[in-house]
Amino acid sequence: MAEMNHCERVYAALERKQPDRVPLFECVIDEKVMQGIFPGCDYYEFNERIGLDVAGLNRSSWRKDNVQFIDAERKLFKDKWGVIRGFGPESVPYPVKGPIERPEDLKTYRPPDPEAADALGHLPEVVRRYKGKKPITFIGRDAFFDPAHLRGVENFLMDMILNPQLVHDLIEVCQSYDLRLTERAVKAGVDIVVLGDDYADKNGPMMSPKHFREFILPGLKRAVDSAHAAGAYVIKHTDGNIMPILDMIVDTGIDGLNPLEPVAKMDIGLVKKRYGHRVCLVGNIDCGEVLSRCTPQRVREEVRKCIAAASPGGGHMLSSSNSIHSSVKPENYMAMVEALREFGRYPLSPGLFT
Repeated sequence: MAEMNHCERVYAALERKQPDRVPLFECVIDEKVMQGIFPGCDYYEFNERIGLDVAGLNRSSWRKDNVQFIDAERKLFKDKWGVIRGFGPESVPYPVKGPIERPEDLKTYRPPDPEAADALGHLPEVVRRYKGKKPITFIGRDAFFDPAHLRGVENFLMDMILNPQLVHDLIEVCQSYDLRLTERAVKAGVDIVVLGDDYADKNGPMMSPKHFREFILPGLKRAVDSAHAAGAYVIKHTDGNIMPILDMIVDTGIDGLNPLEPVAKMDIGLVKKRYGHRVCLVGNIDCGEVLSRCTPQRVREEVRKCIAAASPGGGHMLSSSNSIHSSVKPENYMAMVEALREFGRYPLSPGLFT
């Protein structure tokens, strides 16, 4: 098969077609890992040298260098939503306390301005560098993370039973920002919107399928439709065991599903058989035990098994099971990339399946 460029390769996979090789996909790679592989590089140099098939902001929605700490010792700050968050070892700060402590607090609450000049971060620079060369990704939100963080996750989940109207109202307020921001991002040059709200842990969804259908699914569907209408592909990211709600997620019309977490018993081969004709699978090398603690030889074997299970016929992009976080061994991520080069070219080698 003739060599494809990055855009052709990724779009073919997202359309469940067979590209020249399995694309390498990742939205967030920690600085520590990048420096461990290519000392002194920035994200753009790393992206080119490692051979990523996509490019993006390579961070969460927050930066550590532009926040005002309300508790510097505990590294706590208040974000633009009014949520108190704390920085830990990873790039994504964790929510500590939301501003909607009582239902009546929502009456006077105002979400951030999606038209703000800095809302898209350094996306314009990424677009200038990569538009037309590599698909540009953007991590957006759908209907869980932002409203849950405003209220506090436990409170938000309890509200599904005790105060259902508040749940609907919180989602509506948050989507007034999130959907518009995603539209702006696509108009600015984003090609792939990754909806990054996690619905589950390794045991199953954080809410019942009934409550998912009632509260979260309509907002997810609006987010998918909005991104599609703006002109982007949509990949739904959620960690955890999502099998009880997977039919509903796929029915929203997403183009890709990520990351199919192995430790949550998300069997990428089984998902391929059931849904591979409808959605591109983006995953799923375990970034916990395998990429963080095992040997490069074990990583190579896991990549081989993943490609054998998910790549036949196309419709698969290789990625980690969440992100390349700070605990990932640089040599293991390099082994993952090299194994993709070894096993991921079409037509797939018969030896891959032995």
